[in-house]
Amino acid sequence: MRVLCIVFLLFSFAPTAIAAGDYICPMHPHIHGEKEDTCPICGMNLVPAQETKTGPDPEPAKNAEQKILYWYDPMVLGQKFDKPGKSPYMDMDLVPFYEENQNPSSDGALQIESSYQQALGVRTAPVKRHEFGRSVAAFGTVMPSTRREHEIAVRSAGWIIDLKASAVGDTVKKGDLLFTYYSPDLMAAQSDFLVGAGRVGNAEERLRLYGMDDQSIALLKETGHALRDTPFYAPADGTVSMLDGRKGSYLEEGDVALTLQDYAEVWIEASLPVRDLQFLAAGTPAVVALPETGDKFQAAVDVIYPITDPQSRTGTARLVLKNPDGTFKAGALVDVTFESSKSLRLAVPEEAVLYGADGAYVIEEMGKGYFRPVRVRTGLTAHGFSEITAGLDEGRNVVTSGQFMIDAESNLRGGMNQMTGEKAHE
Repeated sequence: MRVLCIVFLLFSFAPTAIAAGDYICPMHPHIHGEKEDTCPICGMNLVPAQETKTGPDPEPAKNAEQKILYWYDPMVLGQKFDKPGKSPYMDMDLVPFYEENQNPSSDGALQIESSYQQALGVRTAPVKRHEFGRSVAAFGTVMPSTRREHEIAVRSAGWIIDLKASAVGDTVKKGDLLFTYYSPDLMAAQSDFLVGAGRVGNAEERLRLYGMDDQSIALLKETGHALRDTPFYAPADGTVSMLDGRKGSYLEEGDVALTLQDYAEVWIEASLPVRDLQFLAAGTPAVVALPETGDKFQAAVDVIYPITDPQSRTGTARLVLKNPDGTFKAGALVDVTFESSKSLRLAVPEEAVLYGADGAYVIEEMGKGYFRPVRVRTGLTAHGFSEITAGLDEGRNVVTSGQFMIDAESNLRGGMNQMTGEKAHE
């Protein structure tokens, strides 16, 4: 495609005697036809013959007064000939290269007419500042938040009489009955509360120490007698994540009957090399991606653990992520990308940067149809932009589409030898 584009540009420099109103192929000028015809060789739409008579020097009379430096074959770049004639490589006439075109703006620039720029699809973009940050990629594991975990433990020996939340995975709402519990010590505390609260100090506080909550104490006050089967209610919304007690089980003082976990918010524990921890801090933004679906979610660093694994030389950063619909399952693996140390940096679209033997360069638009290659020094590349650390100033324009054509013509005219800007290896 690059060769075809070169032919398209350079054929316009060759003399032509095609009649006005005729249509020809810009790639194969010897192909003639009518409007809306296509070239039988390359399939391109034929264009008016006048549109091909473009270039930096369309006036034959003026060319006759200029000094010709050499002739060249537009299909074979870099080859120069000291007289006109047929190309030894292609069956086409050699094209003259005039002294005026050698250095039209004293810095290796060349001129392309606006109509020809449109045909080539030349597009430009300004050199301006974009927000860059250092991207740090890591693998993460979905973990339940211990801040949303509730262990339901008994504080006196006894038996589970009835178990309402009877399986791992059962979901409950705050205030739902979890189980009823018989404990002789708990019944004695209730009796003390009812008949002799004054003799045992703060009897209601004693009930709380035995694990009774406001809801069960209110029931005790309402009935007016000790509850043989003391109810235990859910302190918060959650899912049963662990169940040690069963109906009829005997529990010792301090045993955990079950654990409730609220998965509406989860933690992401991301493991990353110690060398990358220095770029992160609490509040650093991150993107969490599900590898199975590609869905992405915004998050931020909650805390960086103060310990590292001496074997793997990795540390852990914890993120907090809302999970109202249960998208994230505990134990699942996710991809995490951290964006740290964000700052505004001078940059151009990534596709504007070309690379040669001497390093990176761009094609700068100078105005009035002139373009020139400029050597640059690049830095970070992210989000479709490449940082420019030297060679360009803010506000200048660079070519983002069609630059390969201009680059090829600049090479032919020696523009690369006069390239301006920073040298890549300085």
